[in-house]
Amino acid sequence: MPIIYRYRSKEFTPEESGVVREHPLTIVVNGRELATIMTTPVKLDCLVLGFLSFEGIIRSLEDITSLEVNPEEGLAEVRLRGTFTPPKRQIYTSGCSGGVTFSNTLLDHAPVLLERMLDPDKVFPLMRLLYEAATLYQQTRGIHAAALADDEKLLIVAEDVGRHNALDKIRGEAMLRDIETTGRILLSTGRISSEMLRKGAHMGIPFIISRTSPTSLSVEGAKRLGITLMGYVRGDGFNLYSHPERMMYSRHARVTVQPD
Repeated sequence: MPIIYRYRSKEFTPEESGVVREHPLTIVVNGRELATIMTTPVKLDCLVLGFLSFEGIIRSLEDITSLEVNPEEGLAEVRLRGTFTPPKRQIYTSGCSGGVTFSNTLLDHAPVLLERMLDPDKVFPLMRLLYEAATLYQQTRGIHAAALADDEKLLIVAEDVGRHNALDKIRGEAMLRDIETTGRILLSTGRISSEMLRKGAHMGIPFIISRTSPTSLSVEGAKRLGITLMGYVRGDGFNLYSHPERMMYSRHARVTVQPD
């Protein structure tokens, strides 16, 4: 670990401290460069698979004949079964490391119409489990974590300097491990933007939960797409932005629900 100098009580003290790793990863598909992503170099195969899935370039692992990732060179080479033409338009997202996508519309996704309920008191232990499982966060603090969960436990955990990259890793690992994402819960330590919401909708997620805030576009999109969106999970409370009808209210809870 590198040495830093911590300033406290008018005195500098040297100590070891973890620093977030960030490296470029260039994705090449069928010999043609697709994108370069600034990322934390862990679970890079999952990152590549999730990115390709979210961008509609692959639908399943069957669409890929080979995937080779060289972290030292910052290169991921993918061979598809069919032909590939790189999209002409790139959109830079509000991700922490300058994320990139080829579509920013939420109109391509069908509403999540699952009759799925969640006990609000399940939210807090799940968020605590995410922080306990986020080892890189504990070492450096300067990183985002995300998790796919059911009501009781975390199924997949991913960390990255980019919050959108963490969701790509979630999607990619779910594909590799054949874990169903539809109907699950998505947890994040980062802000929920419209791009983050799009990734959740792609996975059929009815609940997206964050320790911080959503954007106005993500709130509007969540209402239209049938996603229950929660933010500012702190202590014993959180903010609920859309579809409160999915929450299981106990007989002790005081509830006043206003129409959208």
